Amino acid sequence: MVIYEAPFTEAPLPMSLYPVPVKLSDFRRADRLRGLVIVGLAFVLCLLISVWAKRRARPELSVPPAPPTTVGIVGFPNRVDVVKTLAQARTLTPRALLRGIAVDGVNSAGYVDVTSTGRVRYSFQSASGQGPQPAREPGTLARHPYCGRQTVDLGKSGLVAEVDSPDASCSPHPSDPLPEPHCTLADIWAFAIARGVDKKREAHIEYYRAVAGPAWRFEAGGGFNRFSLYGDCKRELDARDAAAVAP
Repeated sequence: MVIYEAPFTEAPLPMSLYPVPVKLSDFRRADRLRGLVIVGLAFVLCLLISVWAKRRARPELSVPPAPPTTVGIVGFPNRVDVVKTLAQARTLTPRALLRGIAVDGVNSAGYVDVTSTGRVRYSFQSASGQGPQPAREPGTLARHPYCGRQTVDLGKSGLVAEVDSPDASCSPHPSDPLPEPHCTLADIWAFAIARGVDKKREAHIEYYRAVAGPAWRFEAGGGFNRFSLYGDCKRELDARDAAAVAP
């Protein structure tokens, strides 16, 4: 008779009747620490946003003009090219919109001698609410839109910005700013010579916005010595189209 013996297996260890207790206080402490960190970060973030918003709410203020400079003046001092010097005049003011150029003492070659009778004035403005603004209490709004105004002069001492006028109001009927000039003062004088203007005269020339658009005004005396041209210096304007449009 064959006797089968069951294979030997190790008896399992008896399970503990008492489970290991979990320390809930450790989890609570960790959650509390995470909560404090989140609250702290949120507070710091809100504080930074508040400071940033306060600075953004403050208006940009005017700064005192820099001393006169001759840097960037093309042809200084006795053969100044007014149109080419416009780029340097722009660097002296934070106001980006060109509103006009007025030039005295322009000779028939189209140049200006600032050591004699020559003088140039570049006028600039800002878009509504932009550029330097009048000072006001933090968190308050401006009483009405300001466009400001600043002029850059060119004379014997060079280019210099006048004191900025941040409280200059915007026009109730604003016009587009002037584009970069498309012709030179020599081109305007060539048109004048063709009309019979004496080459020995000195002219007053303005670049401004007329009813017809960008325009040039030439004055070297009365009669045929005075006329207005469209911005391309090719077409003469009649009195109605040559009327100035206030910015």
